[in-house]
Amino acid sequence: MRVLLINPPSGLYIREDRCQVPVEGLSATAVRPPLDLAYLAAVAREKGAIATIRDYPAAGADWDAYARDLADIKPSVLVVSVTTPTLAGDMDAVARAKAAGVALTIAKGAHFLTEAAKVLADNPALDIAIVGEYEESFADIITGMPLPEIAGIAWRENGAVRVNPMRGFIADLNALPFPARDLLDNDLYRRPDTGERQTTIQTNRGCPSNCIYCLAAPVSGRQLRLRSPENIVAELRECVEQHGIRNFFFRADTFTINKPWVMAVCSAIAGSGLDIAWVCNSRVDTLDEARLNMMKKAGCWLVSLGIEAGTEAGLQQIRKGTTLAQARAAVQLCRRIGIKTFCFYMVGLPWDDEASIAATAAFARELDSDFAEFHIAVPFLGMDLLDIVQREQLWQPGADGKYDHAHPAIRTRHLSAARVEQLRRRALLRFYLRPRYIVRTLRHAGPAQFSNYVKFGCATLKRLLLPD
Repeated sequence: MRVLLINPPSGLYIREDRCQVPVEGLSATAVRPPLDLAYLAAVAREKGAIATIRDYPAAGADWDAYARDLADIKPSVLVVSVTTPTLAGDMDAVARAKAAGVALTIAKGAHFLTEAAKVLADNPALDIAIVGEYEESFADIITGMPLPEIAGIAWRENGAVRVNPMRGFIADLNALPFPARDLLDNDLYRRPDTGERQTTIQTNRGCPSNCIYCLAAPVSGRQLRLRSPENIVAELRECVEQHGIRNFFFRADTFTINKPWVMAVCSAIAGSGLDIAWVCNSRVDTLDEARLNMMKKAGCWLVSLGIEAGTEAGLQQIRKGTTLAQARAAVQLCRRIGIKTFCFYMVGLPWDDEASIAATAAFARELDSDFAEFHIAVPFLGMDLLDIVQREQLWQPGADGKYDHAHPAIRTRHLSAARVEQLRRRALLRFYLRPRYIVRTLRHAGPAQFSNYVKFGCATLKRLLLPD
């Protein structure tokens, strides 16, 4: 059995289910390896299949390259990683594969949590959609288990769409094989500031938070599932020794949420002898001096923080569960310990007006993090935000799925979609064009970083001042 697993040439996006963001159009988003496909490829090989991974957008490859691969590889199974914004193009990839003779077409992605039956009905070339976590369902598919018996899939039987019961979340993450990084072109995935190879490590899954705008809980569940420190270090060692990768993004909805586990993981990394650098996602209410000191000792150099709003009312409306005071304390603590911060904010929520977006932008400048991004709110399927948008009829006419965190799909109660986009650009410009910020950033940059920061700054300035 030959299995071809792809990110189609339908747009350069991070396709991590909970995280569906464009690489182009955002301030400092780097191309990430398709970890989900690498996990599936590892599962396929465990079951005796021959697996090939192609990340066409990251490689700058087009539909002609895809057609050549279909002809040369002659896969019997195609697996496509789908995002909501790229769905039409992703289904085009499925149709082309079926026309080329691929026997079984499979798609995975958060979109199928709510829309699997509709996508299958609208796209007769798609045979199976994996609904929820994908590794175990995929293993059942390629080992030939009868489709009616496989939990967590939607499929087609004699032209009719069937949706099987959901599969429970994987309890033992240590039981999963390491991602098949030998099938990736690891040179495509680089740390933005230094240009060194960088990859993603899935350290845990699950998020107990209740934010209205996030897919983490629908995708990964609310129960926190943790890999063992030993298992994580073993994968890090494989990356260093077999692939020459020493820079990592620790993929977790909130890496720092379980303090004893964080301390154990960082202690294991620090004692491993591995010389690595890494970044992670966090919440402002899950950081303290002990955690951050141990993280720095283990190689952490940057923490991403979802600040989201610049007013207490805004934080309450999105059910963030944090305060402005906690945000201030977290950023100041990171700065004191010597860990950089990348703060994320959200604009274009249903209640946003000129004043609320200005307050969020002002709070970003007050916090003065090392990097910042302002995401436009996207009402993805399965989120509480979507219920508000539909109830208040806030969809932007003509959006038709062509939206993301840089291009609004909705208006607010007070602002047009176009105005939201303008205010986002203004917030970014006012953050990054501060003379104090520019001087500080360049003064602390090394030779490689200095050059990359200048290139990044020029490209960002051009994009924000001369939007499409």
